[in-house]
This record gives sequence, C-alpha cells and structure tokens, in this order.
Amino acid sequence: MAPPAITSTKLTLSYPVQCCDFDPQDASKLVVGGGGGAGRSGVGNKISVLDTSSRDEIRVVTEIDLSRDEDSVTTLAVGPQKQRTTLVYAGINSSADDIKKGKNEHFRVLGVDPPAKSKAESTGRIAELSRTSIFDSKDADSFQRLLRLASPYPNSPQLGAIGTGFAKDPEITVFEVPGNLGVTPQVRGKIEPVKEAMDLDILQVDENQWQLAYCDNYELYLQDIGKSTQEDPSNVFTMPDDIATGQGRAQFRCLRYLTPQFLMAASNLPNGRGAVLQGFRLPGSSQASDGKARLAASAKLPKHVGRATGLAVCNLSPPTTPGGKIGDAQFVIAVAGQDRSITFYTLEHQSVSTIELIVNLYPITTFREVHPSPITGLAFAPPPVLPSRRDSTSSEKALPKGPKHLKFASVGSIGNTVVLHSIPLRREGGPAPRPSRYAVAVKSQAPTLTSWLIFSAVGFAIIGAVLQGFLEIKGLTPSVIGARHVAPARWVKPLHPAVRPAWHGEEDLAVKEPEEIATTTGNGGLLTDLVMGQIAKGGGKVVLSPDGEVKIDKHDAETGGAKAWEDLPAVQKVAWKKALSKAGKWSEETGETVLKGVLFGEIGGAIGNMVA
Repeated sequence: MAPPAITSTKLTLSYPVQCCDFDPQDASKLVVGGGGGAGRSGVGNKISVLDTSSRDEIRVVTEIDLSRDEDSVTTLAVGPQKQRTTLVYAGINSSADDIKKGKNEHFRVLGVDPPAKSKAESTGRIAELSRTSIFDSKDADSFQRLLRLASPYPNSPQLGAIGTGFAKDPEITVFEVPGNLGVTPQVRGKIEPVKEAMDLDILQVDENQWQLAYCDNYELYLQDIGKSTQEDPSNVFTMPDDIATGQGRAQFRCLRYLTPQFLMAASNLPNGRGAVLQGFRLPGSSQASDGKARLAASAKLPKHVGRATGLAVCNLSPPTTPGGKIGDAQFVIAVAGQDRSITFYTLEHQSVSTIELIVNLYPITTFREVHPSPITGLAFAPPPVLPSRRDSTSSEKALPKGPKHLKFASVGSIGNTVVLHSIPLRREGGPAPRPSRYAVAVKSQAPTLTSWLIFSAVGFAIIGAVLQGFLEIKGLTPSVIGARHVAPARWVKPLHPAVRPAWHGEEDLAVKEPEEIATTTGNGGLLTDLVMGQIAKGGGKVVLSPDGEVKIDKHDAETGGAKAWEDLPAVQKVAWKKALSKAGKWSEETGETVLKGVLFGEIGGAIGNMVA
C-alpha cells in the first residue's frame, strides 16, 4: 500500500489575493481578501468566502465588492460568531481624499451570514458592520500591515493586535473583541515601538492573562497583558553578530507562538544566504529565569530558499482551556520562500513532569513554485479533534470514521491564486492511560550523516594521498602511489635505511637499460640527476668517474678501469664515498646498496690523487 501523500488543488480568482484565514469554528470555510487598490485599474477590491470541504475543489460561496476609491484588503482575520453571523476583521485604508482630511478608518468589521436553509440557491452574504480608526498616525502612507487574533476559548474574552506599516511613528494596538453586544473592537492598550514591527502574535496564557510578542529586524519583545498594558515591553532576545563569518546579523521575518513557553521564528541570513527556523524557549520557565529567551530548536531551510517570506504553525493537539497543559503533541509548520516555495516541517512537543521540550524539527517536504507570483498569505485550518475520554467510555467507538486531513491554504498576489494543501493525519497514542492524538501521516525526514560521511571520506582520502606522496618523496616509505617517479629529482630524498632493505633490495644497476637505471637510481637516492643527463645522449651502460668532479661517462671500450662497486678496492670505495658525498650525491645514511652494480672509473689518476 502506497504511503499517504499531501495533495493540493488550486483556484484562480478575479483579483490579486493578499491575505487569508480559516474560520476557527469551521475548517471548511476559508476567507480571502485583496484587490487592485484605489484607482481606475479595472481590478476591484473584494473579500471572498470559499468552501474547502473537498480536497479536489475550492468553491466560491459568496463575495463582497468593496469600494474602488479605497485601498485593497491588506490584512484579514476571522473572529467569533455572533448568533449565526461570523465576524471578519480586515485592514482597509480609506480613500485618498479622506486620508488627506485626516480620516483613515482602516479597521473594518464584516459579517458573513451562512446560506438560508429555505433557499436552495442561496450562497450567503457578506456585509460591512463597522469601520473605525484605531491608529493615532495620520501619515498618508501608513496602513494596517499586521493583524492577529488570539485563539478563541469558550466563555473567555478574545484579544487581538494590529501593527502599522510605513508609519513615521510606529504603533501596535491591542484590542478586545466585544462580547454579545456590539462588533466594534475595544482598545486595551497601545505600544509605541522604537522601530516598526516586522511581525507580531498574541496568545492567551491564562484565564485573564495574555501575552503579545513582536519583533523588528534584530530584537524580539514580549508584552504581558492583563487588565492593561501599562508595563513596557521586555527585550528578550537580540540577534547576535556572526563573528565567525563577519557577514552581519540574521534578521527576523516572521514569528508565531507555539505555546506560552515556546515561540517559532523565521529569520533570514544576511546577503540572501538562506533562511532558518528558530524555536525559542521564552522567559518565565525554570530553564530561562534571567528574562531572556533561549534557542531551543533550529533548522535551515533548503538551499534554494534565499529568504523566508511567511510562516504558519498549527498544534495538532491544542489545549481546550487557556494555559492548559499540552503534554506530548506535534506541531506542523509551513514556511514560504521568496522563490514561491512552501516547506512543511513537523516539531515534537514533549512534556516530562514539569519539564517541557521542543525537539525533532524535521522537514516533511517542499513544494516548488506553488503560485505563479509571490506568496502573500498562509493559514492552517483548525485541526480535527479527537473525542475526549470523558465523552465516551470507548474512545475507539467514538472516533470519527475515515482518514483525516489538516488543511493548509496559501495565496498569491498577482497570480490571483488560492492553493489548498491537504496533509494526511494518523492517530497516535493509546491504549489508556496514554491520550490519543493526531500526527502527520507523511514521515518527516531526520537529518542524516550520509553527506557528512562522504565529504569526510573524500577529505581523508586526499589528505592520505598527500601524506603518502610526501613520505615517498622523503624516502620514508615504500612507493605505493609512485610519487617518487613524478616528483622533481631535487625533491627526492634517499630511502631511509629501515625502508631500503625491504624495498630496494640488491638490484644490479649495471645490467639495466638506461631508462631503468634512471628510475632505479631515482628511487635509490641522489644519483638520479647524475644518470638522467647521460641517458638522453645515448644508450649503453653508465660509468661514474671523478675526473676533477663527479660526472657520468658512457661505458665503451675507451673507458678504462671501469669496475662495479663490488669490485673496487676498499681504498677506492672510501675515495668514491668522499667524492660523492662532497658532490652532494650520496650520504652515509644512504648506504652502499644504491652503489652496487654501478660502474666506477678512474680517469687521469683522480682516485690516486684523492687517496694520496
């Protein structure tokens, strides 16, 4: 049986899509928004509700045409339900004329009504419910660049946060989603960061406690939120300098909470050298009690990803109460790259007593060129939920039937595209008392040592060959790779006495041809450059004669008194050793073995003179 695979389907809309979000109460409902912006480009601004219940098709349920005098939809988040109406929060700048007048109602609330049950052809409708100005900035270029909602919990307030883009005075505003009455958000507090936030996220950590995380290029900040946000944000991490390479610091690009104890960030290395995922342990735990975050897990994105542009995370076993214990759970992480790729990862959260860890940040797979244009939005649908053991005495019988999938959506701007990926899941855990949980059915790829081992083996082979050649040239080891044959003669040293008997033996150079003599004497010592020159002048045997200096003469009938080394008298051997040693062609360490078989002559009584 073939392993399960991640499938995908695509839908092309009539406008550039900038943002997307799933309904937290309905995993089959995806809301997207975008448009051509203000002007007469002919491309309208819209928000669309899509049906993703099928893994093979994305269907448009309903749309709303927005004003063409106003900006396109830049941010979007799906909020709670008010009776049968689902609230959608969006960032849309007012018209240029209104902005010039100092009026920019950038925060919009829309309501999505489901199709009427009495009308078979009804597709539901979207209507704007409110618009308001939350930012203090009146800059004409400023807009609502960031928008995040904390995960909702039953009978608990829900908070969100928005951040400016291109503002002279950056702002982050925390707001509360109103209860049963009203739809306009209520401001809970404002932060004025020194630099504009690159990304932000918000999480409910307890019944009446939230935490906001945001980052600029190099610094990560946390802001605790209770009844107010009066305390200043805490700088919990500063991106360090890369001292090893001197290439500068990596830059934060995106961040998302994993749990109240851990946060995941996507960062870009300088000069487009790649991107990394970084899992941080946040301060407040026993492992990080000095108020600083600690790097707990990391992974480098594939080489083709020069920069990360988007990040989304999903806990397959989310807690049912704020700050509830997570235990063993798996996270799915998606990272978009500048090359329009999406890489999926899994991350394991482990809990042992009071110690919590994140481990095994491993890639699942990478999809290349998912969209024809840059990816502008990522979103995971709520994961399928296993029934609690408290709900049924037999969890096996209570399990939903059929394979389960986690839905993931991405949108591309200029290409007007929406792509839905369906990630197959499998059940883990059990039997009792171990709780059941979902995990990705596609096996992630743990890093292997194969590449490292191959690289190391090649490196050691090269080092070994160089060392062997060096030892051969220096005469410290028998020839294996033939380095003495190709090295310049002036480099070659005599064979060490301990090596010579086993290698050189008792060769008789007098019976060898000239080319063999050159090779043998080259292996035997410093006689090589003496014999090589004479070999080139003609064949025949070789005779060494002093004649004032040690040189080579051709052995013929006119060369008198030529004798092999073995036949020389002891006094002439001593004289020849002195002559060869003085000429730098022989040394005591070389030994006499290399001289055996070579003919030695006496010309002009040189030997007699040396003996005298």
